[in-house]
Amino acid sequence: MTKRSYSIIAWPVVVVLCLFGCLRSARGDELLDQGLAMMAKEIKAFLQEEKLPSKVIVGDFSGVPKLKTSGGVEISRSIKSQLEAAGLTVNDDADTQIMGKFKLVEKRQHPQDEFDSLALEILALVLDGNGDELAELPISVFGSVVLQISGASGVDIPPTMPEKQQQERMIEHVKNPPTRTDQGKTKPTATSPYSIEILVVRGNQLEKRPATLDQQKRANVELHQGEEYIVRLHNTANFETAVTLTIDGVDMFVDATDAPSNSRIIVAPGKYADVPGWYISKTSTKAFQIGGYEQSVAKRQGNSNGIGTITAAFRASWDPNGKRPDDEPAGAPKGGKATTQGRDLAKNYELVTRDFGDVRAVVSVRYDR
Repeated sequence: MTKRSYSIIAWPVVVVLCLFGCLRSARGDELLDQGLAMMAKEIKAFLQEEKLPSKVIVGDFSGVPKLKTSGGVEISRSIKSQLEAAGLTVNDDADTQIMGKFKLVEKRQHPQDEFDSLALEILALVLDGNGDELAELPISVFGSVVLQISGASGVDIPPTMPEKQQQERMIEHVKNPPTRTDQGKTKPTATSPYSIEILVVRGNQLEKRPATLDQQKRANVELHQGEEYIVRLHNTANFETAVTLTIDGVDMFVDATDAPSNSRIIVAPGKYADVPGWYISKTSTKAFQIGGYEQSVAKRQGNSNGIGTITAAFRASWDPNGKRPDDEPAGAPKGGKATTQGRDLAKNYELVTRDFGDVRAVVSVRYDR
């Protein structure tokens, strides 16, 4: 059996193209893609060494059950893209199969470090047409992408905090989420300027559906089959924020026709933005609607893990010609319920260009326990 391992540093992305109401588009989640690009090259090298066809099928990457995360769909998306970039063909007719699993670990990012960092340990399995294992390739990814993929219940990281303290805080928040609810809003911590709120559409009215916390401090909200809902993103900071919003592990821009699928929502300082559905174009949106897994966007994207989770990751953003926030460091910047595409909605967006910083907070709400 072939085993190869890498340690990949995930740095923040810098330039984004964004929409109002608002969206931002980044060049791709480089924090994860750089690691999976190395994995894709190793998979290609392995296939060449074993004289196997350069055609593969990519299956699920699942988190360990305790994580209850749907972030594996982003790993699958990225590895597909990186395999194609490496010159391999990815389709459902291939005999060679790629699938995997991931978990959170605490380990040293650099040999000289005197502290552990939170890392995403991803193990890719290469299988033959009969499902027998041919090779396994592990990598470790560090950085804020770890919080997004793991679907953290509530994490809040001040950007000016020293790296050692940041990592200690991330590890503590993952183990013991400081998630709070406040007048129907779910906040990563009691003092965070960021929160999300779920509202159900009742004709021409919006009904607030407050979340409750379970024993693990995970936020849960009751949503029922057929209900249409809106995600309200709150920003009480004195600077604008860019938000990555995923539903069942799938980015809300997955079906975008005129913007990259990894765009972001921009929320003005002291304001909130309502996101009523899956972005299709600047003038077209498909409603978020609760349905069965078989009809869900997650099913279509090949994700069957951690269904029933809404996750928002917040980071500061600013006009490239403007001033970054004072505290932003300098530098480069299956069964159960799932969400389907509902009715067509009239929702207008505006394209804008922004720079943005690293993730400051992540908060998740679960609607299918």
